[in-house]
Amino acid sequence: MMYPGKSPYTMLSVEDCVEMVASQVKGALGQEEVPLGQALGRILAQDAIAEVPIPAFPASIMDGFAVRSAEGRGAFLCPAAATAGERRRPLEEGHVRYITTGAPLPEGADAVVKVEDTVQSVRSDGLEVQIPASKPGANIRQVGSDTAQGERLLTKGCRLGAAELGILAALGMRRVQVYQEPKVAVLSTGDELVDVDGDDLDETRGQIRDCNRPLLCAMVKELGATPLDLGLVKDDLAIVRSALSHAFNSADVVITSGGVSRGSKDYIKEVLTELGEVHFGEMCMKPGKPSTFATVGPRRRLFFGLPGNPVSCFVTFKLLAAPAIEKLRGRPLDCPTYARVDAMLASAVQMDPDRPEYHRARARWESGGIVAESTGFQRSSRIASIAEANCLLEIPSGSGVIPQGQVVKALLLPGEGLRPEPEGFPRKARKAEPAPKVDRPQEPKTGLLVLGDAEGLRNLRPQLLERRPKEANAAKEVVERWCRQDADACDLVVVLANLGLGSADAEVLAALRSCLDKSCANLEELLLRRQLQQSPLAMLHQSVAGVRSQTLVVTVSTFCGDALTDILALLPQALSSVRSDAP
Repeated sequence: MMYPGKSPYTMLSVEDCVEMVASQVKGALGQEEVPLGQALGRILAQDAIAEVPIPAFPASIMDGFAVRSAEGRGAFLCPAAATAGERRRPLEEGHVRYITTGAPLPEGADAVVKVEDTVQSVRSDGLEVQIPASKPGANIRQVGSDTAQGERLLTKGCRLGAAELGILAALGMRRVQVYQEPKVAVLSTGDELVDVDGDDLDETRGQIRDCNRPLLCAMVKELGATPLDLGLVKDDLAIVRSALSHAFNSADVVITSGGVSRGSKDYIKEVLTELGEVHFGEMCMKPGKPSTFATVGPRRRLFFGLPGNPVSCFVTFKLLAAPAIEKLRGRPLDCPTYARVDAMLASAVQMDPDRPEYHRARARWESGGIVAESTGFQRSSRIASIAEANCLLEIPSGSGVIPQGQVVKALLLPGEGLRPEPEGFPRKARKAEPAPKVDRPQEPKTGLLVLGDAEGLRNLRPQLLERRPKEANAAKEVVERWCRQDADACDLVVVLANLGLGSADAEVLAALRSCLDKSCANLEELLLRRQLQQSPLAMLHQSVAGVRSQTLVVTVSTFCGDALTDILALLPQALSSVRSDAP
């Protein structure tokens, strides 16, 4: 019997493989309408537009007394109250009316006086209230001041989280137009595999538990797609052919683990050449060299043949399959799946002489930037190396080691977030053996513009700092000045302000956007996501991100406090990324 030798497939770089997969994903599947309560995690298929102004009536901002401001100060009779949920009733001349927060303003009233600014006394004919002078519009939420009629609140292609569902509910959308969820068939191949619910292992036959199928199904579900668990497949050509044919008839994407190497019973690639087109069968990376990608049938269904070692399966799914599934479920084609950042090694890392490696690590934020700590021994069969891993370090091929303290690129995996610096972190102990001196990236010159009464950020140390009123012209003047190519030019401008849905806030947002040469929608969404992880109040905040000349401009809200560290850690990398395309 002859055993397979050299692979017939050309080994491609990771970048070429990722690009090849992207070229075969033409966009989202179809659309469907679902009830609002079932839309969590789905991708919005149309813009969400306010059909009516919010609020639709003038409402009180606080508890107090509704008054006619033209009647001035004096003693007024208060015969009744106006509470939230009641119909509007006219206010008689010479009277005031007690009003609660959010209640509609009585007809004829044009201001609200805070209850603590009044003096009340009981008379035989009712309550008498001493009212100070007031101005028209005082303490009133005007019609459309939160959201104007026709205003776009959510953009097609955004992921619907809890905040977005709240916004849709406020718009009265009981049903939501979303993209269909892709169906992803998952199979494991190998005579040695035993299902986790199966019999005890027979070690004399080299049996092992199938951990890849539960792992893959869980990762598919995390993405918001629908996993179809098609079970275990024996190493038999006819069985493999039948299983794959069934999978392609059942799903939009098919993912297998195992059976893609050069073993005498690795039949996956042989069957794929019969059913469709194999685009690549070897990838120059560690782990995951035998990874395979194909398209099958007239609908060009996607196939990912991942290696059988669990770590290889995990890493190649993240790099190849996850971005494709995200695009199929409606994410914009130009939206990156992972943030790519600079990370400093907490310890030395051995390089592979032949292939670049995607090294599993745990990233955390320290005062000087992102620090990545290896998850330990990186053998592709050692599944423990993916435990709590929140990033993949891009380790280039080469001889020797990359020393502790060196900066490398890292892909941040969604869901985990950056870990804070551990309490009692042993800085001095780590310095017992000094790390080789390396050049750290120069810290970007940063300007912080604080609008209104917002408080400054403890985690940001700007070279330039100004506080201005929350007005459109004031914000625009500072941003344009800091973006000029002169002594004041910044690499990064952070605008700290709570910019919500009000008309004044909309003017500031429009002014900031008018300053930009190019908007960065993906970064805007990332900023909002990070802030929503810390405070639901962030749903009231709109973010702006973009480039003017060679300066990155972003807005952040004050709702998140110390948690803004995660966002600020990504901004220098975002700066270098967007500059390459800036006009």
